[in-house]
Amino acid sequence: MWPDAVKTVYVLCHPTKEKDRYDRLIPHLLQIGIPKERIKICAPTWGADLTVEQIFSVYNPYLNRGTTPAFTFKAAGLSRGEISLGMNFYSAVQDAAKSDGLVLTLESDVWLREDFVQRLADLLADATTKWDYISLGEGVGTRAPGAPISYYAPTKAYKPPHQWVFRCTDSMLFTTEYMKRLEKTFVPFKEIIDWEMNYQLMLHKGIALWADPPLAEQGTCNSRLVTSLPA
Repeated sequence: MWPDAVKTVYVLCHPTKEKDRYDRLIPHLLQIGIPKERIKICAPTWGADLTVEQIFSVYNPYLNRGTTPAFTFKAAGLSRGEISLGMNFYSAVQDAAKSDGLVLTLESDVWLREDFVQRLADLLADATTKWDYISLGEGVGTRAPGAPISYYAPTKAYKPPHQWVFRCTDSMLFTTEYMKRLEKTFVPFKEIIDWEMNYQLMLHKGIALWADPPLAEQGTCNSRLVTSLPA
């Protein structure tokens, strides 16, 4: 049964610009057991359609963050697709900030486990300490200290081994209390979304957990899907 604490599932997928992904993803989410009424499509922008004014209203490659350096070389010149993803995520942040409870964000190339709903419920039952964000994906395959190697072991919440906790942004669970804080600082952003989120978590002294074994995988990284550039 779907955990009632998770009020909204934000899907960052453009219905027409990413029609093939949309046509795969929505039936997949319903088949997994995510209630239709909890799903909200949140992709108001598309990279190729952005104007210069729109881009620089949210992105600042020269943003002064004091002694904090740029985390990646990409910060100096994000692609339109990377900027669009940041904008779409921020739209989800703004919407989530109006509500209470927990929210889940999913990118267009995500694949969820067949037992996703049950594992999500088990994860929430295990995450008894205070937290702001839980990584549901596997990133590059890194496991948290003490996490089981087996993909079929029970999923539990673990403390990450370092402060760079956004190992992937394809599937992220947040409290709306944290989204309310993020709404005030995410724009203008400087980095690609995962590294921007690492900065934001440090800024807000957020508390992160990792779900292991993971509940999702990124199709692009695992060669299930190909990302076309520029997007």
